[in-house]
Amino acid sequence: MKINTFVRLGSLAFGVARDEKVQELFKMAHKGAKRRGLLQPPPQHPYNGWRSGKQ
Repeated sequence: MKINTFVRLGSLAFGVARDEKVQELFKMAHKGAKRRGLLQPPPQHPYNGWRSGKQ
């Protein structure tokens, strides 16, 4: 893939992401996923969770 093509695709992606309708669509999807409980942190086991500090 040519670097020029890569730059064009990147600028197109940023242009689409700045569009108000696209932002509103993602906000609605994000709120709906949160309301349904789809965006929860992974459950951690109380004895050997990686954040517990025990190894």
